[in-house]
Amino acid sequence: MLDRFIGEEANLPPGVYVGPVRRHLAIVDQSRLHCDCLKLALAHQPRRWRITDVPTAPDLARLVQQGQEFDVILLGGSTCAHIDLADIALLAAAAPQTPILVAAECDDPQRAHAILNAGARGFLPTSHSLKVLMGALERIRAGGTYVPLALTEIPPAASLPRSEGPWRELTRRQRDVLALISEGKPNKLIADALNMSESTVKAHVKQIIRRLNVANRTQAALLATRMPAAH
Repeated sequence: MLDRFIGEEANLPPGVYVGPVRRHLAIVDQSRLHCDCLKLALAHQPRRWRITDVPTAPDLARLVQQGQEFDVILLGGSTCAHIDLADIALLAAAAPQTPILVAAECDDPQRAHAILNAGARGFLPTSHSLKVLMGALERIRAGGTYVPLALTEIPPAASLPRSEGPWRELTRRQRDVLALISEGKPNKLIADALNMSESTVKAHVKQIIRRLNVANRTQAALLATRMPAAH
């Protein structure tokens, strides 16, 4: 069956597969083997994806500038240390409406948090299954986020130091908001989790940025993720 599929695929334009096309996925990965294996695997899923694969983020940014539109961007690397935060920023700026899912081995949880804070909508360790990948793609395509449980197990907001530096300036509620910001959650999901309005979350974020003396929420989140090392 696989041989038949490969034969049919040879007669199609790059990135176009047999069966109904419902979604357009961009894969950015320098590994040719990773791309080919993933394309074959996704082609046999009930919900088929049209796939465009490129080796680098600037290559994909150029396609976007030429008018290409994508439902999801999958940025791959062997480990999270090999994921360039500048690539995430470039893609987020080039296609602000397209969610980014990063797939890499999670050898450094702090780096994985930095990837999320840089603009990725989700992070998927490559030790997870294809079924989990499909669920993550669908989730972020629909506007959600995907973060594995291991990366959500950060120190609770109540453990943020109160007596040292700028942390003492934060209220308990602001520490709760900051903890969720450090997980890469957008304001809407923070509001749902803390049972408050989105406008209230925005007000808390503004105060957090001011009280921590940082430029934006990304810097506040990075400061929060570094917090355990300061103990």
